[in-house]
Amino acid sequence: MKRLLFTATIVVAATGFASASSQTRLGCDSDINGDAAVDVSDVLDIVSAWGSDQHDTDGDGNCGVHEILQVLEEFGLTCHPFTNDVTVTMDYDEGVAVVTGTGLADHPMGPFDGSTGCFNPNTPTDQNFTWYIKLNPVPTSSPSVNLLNTLGAVGVCTNGVSMYNPYDGGMTDAPSTICFDEFNAHPSPDGSYHYHQASDWAYDLGADGHSILMGYEFDGFPVYGPYESPGVFAKDLTGAMALDDCNGHYDEVRGWHYHAISFELDVNGFPWIAGCYHGDPDPRNFNGGGGGGGGCDACAANMIPPPICNCVHTTPGYEYCCTNWDSACQAYADQFCP
Repeated sequence: MKRLLFTATIVVAATGFASASSQTRLGCDSDINGDAAVDVSDVLDIVSAWGSDQHDTDGDGNCGVHEILQVLEEFGLTCHPFTNDVTVTMDYDEGVAVVTGTGLADHPMGPFDGSTGCFNPNTPTDQNFTWYIKLNPVPTSSPSVNLLNTLGAVGVCTNGVSMYNPYDGGMTDAPSTICFDEFNAHPSPDGSYHYHQASDWAYDLGADGHSILMGYEFDGFPVYGPYESPGVFAKDLTGAMALDDCNGHYDEVRGWHYHAISFELDVNGFPWIAGCYHGDPDPRNFNGGGGGGGGCDACAANMIPPPICNCVHTTPGYEYCCTNWDSACQAYADQFCP
């Protein structure tokens, strides 16, 4: 069966991988088997398909010279920017990168015992998550998920740590009011270690002076750190390059992308990472597994707002509230989820 892969221009980035979408930096045109790497198996697949319409990446109806030159050019490349033992497989037919991992950071987490001024009763734990990141995201003016009403993960960083929206469980702006460790993160009641803002490792600059890639929102659009150029925050740009309500903008190199900043860099950085989804996220990210907002039928039946629902059902012992909202769920919400 003929499977057309992406035909965007191949770009070898400074990080050492080629991308089917040079702007999202996910996927390789010659990654035939979807293992997120270009290796001997992909070369053999191209050779075996020679002269047929299989693995045709330039759309001419034939697997030939273009495809063999392409696979040789990309040979040895990793087709994604994820680190920290995060596993990535490519489902090119569905157009998603399937990202799995623990959600635990590759840097120290905590302490949260109050010894450094930050007390949090929760402990980071292995989340065993699976996220679906769109390879070729499409902008929309009406995304199906309201990012600001979604507690739990709304995106994932390149080190596998989840990104949350600006608010804590009580709909308080988290970066300006709640304590974090030195990497600007903390754990939620379900043990998910996460960022509400840019972590300090994302302050680094790339070779062109622009902030490095921090991760992806679940709509597939990439998130970069705070700087547009050395010493210039993207949030302070004006005119055509000013950040929009979703906290992003477009340039020729990266395409449309978000910019994250932290409270320690600028106290006026709200919404910190993103204010809305620029594209439509994959709905599978919100049906349990650390996501928030979707999949809670009992909340919908009882008209429980998504932020309140998520505040409750992500608390150990109250997971059942998604399917059976009872008086205990309501009592917890009244006490801890204003």
